Amino acid sequence: MPVVYADERVLMAHEGPLFVVGWSEAPTSVQMEAMAEHGRRCEARTEPLALVNVVFGGVPKFPEEVRVSAAALTRDATLFARSRAHVVMLPGFAGAAVMAFINTFMLLGRPPRPTRVFRALDPAVEWTARASTPELSPAAIHASVEQVRVRLAERGRTPPAPGT
Repeated sequence: MPVVYADERVLMAHEGPLFVVGWSEAPTSVQMEAMAEHGRRCEARTEPLALVNVVFGGVPKFPEEVRVSAAALTRDATLFARSRAHVVMLPGFAGAAVMAFINTFMLLGRPPRPTRVFRALDPAVEWTARASTPELSPAAIHASVEQVRVRLAERGRTPPAPGT
């Protein structure tokens, strides 16, 4: 799966109808703008995309500009037009804080496309596969997320393995 953007906080990759984002740290406005820009660019070149947005690690700090940007991306009907799955792999209070952030921007943004939040990868993969027309392969989605996780780890970020 080709990488379209990477920095110290995130890695974004795209192939066919799938756009996978892996976070090792909370976003700033730079990463939010990159996600919108690269998502639009990839979607314009190919077809409507399914987003699988996975939080592997980080400290949940979300400044106002990130909250505003997240709500704007959520309400944008032209971006990630197949489906949007947000997966929070962080345990404990950090995971709860990220879930609260995602639920807030979903409430404020009122997503126009099928959108769900998950605490584990397997249900997110199954939902994304079913929500896509034509249906995507769950095995291919898993493999793509694993590629993103491994690449984050190779860059010095060590997110846990999916499902842990």
